[in-house]
Amino acid sequence: MKTKDRILRGALELFNQNAATEVTTNGLARELKMSPGNLYFYYKNKEQIVRELFKSLAHETVLVWKPQAKLAKKNEKIELVDFIDKNLELYWKYRFFHRELYTLRKKDPELSKLWRAHLKKLSRIMIILYSNWVRVGYMQPIKSKNEKEFVGELLFVSSNSFMQFLETADRAPNQRTLEKAKRHLMRMLTPYLCGDIKISFEKYIQ
Repeated sequence: MKTKDRILRGALELFNQNAATEVTTNGLARELKMSPGNLYFYYKNKEQIVRELFKSLAHETVLVWKPQAKLAKKNEKIELVDFIDKNLELYWKYRFFHRELYTLRKKDPELSKLWRAHLKKLSRIMIILYSNWVRVGYMQPIKSKNEKEFVGELLFVSSNSFMQFLETADRAPNQRTLEKAKRHLMRMLTPYLCGDIKISFEKYIQ
């Protein structure tokens, strides 16, 4: 494994365990059994490491979303539960970011720009997905523009903040935490669903 990748992997593990705001570059170097100078050769500061991890998060998220958009354009059905599962797996993998989103963005304007660009890209893909879900009978048409924006923003806010809330509630987050988040997201979507997919969601939640 390349040294840069080893640093990122070690940082991700430490950030998830302890919080990125509490981990120092010296502490990270010590954990990786390398000198601080060697770490600084690859990354100038902790902010740069956080940015690189966020770019990986954004890239992996798009890899989950884009295939669904391609299916949507072909009018093919999407496994909605599987789509939720894959997104939650990524939230878990990079949970430190969602847990410390506000603080990290406030400290690093460049990271904040990356985050806003990421949200815009996902919003464009979500429009494609929503249109397909209506066509294949997954969702009811939402005629009000305000209601569409409300549903989209509610899902984004909830999915990006559930880790912060559930981790404080559960103390030691685990797969059960993800299951709880999954049920919350499904419950939020259920009133806007229809047909068999709505029935399957209701059964799952119960």
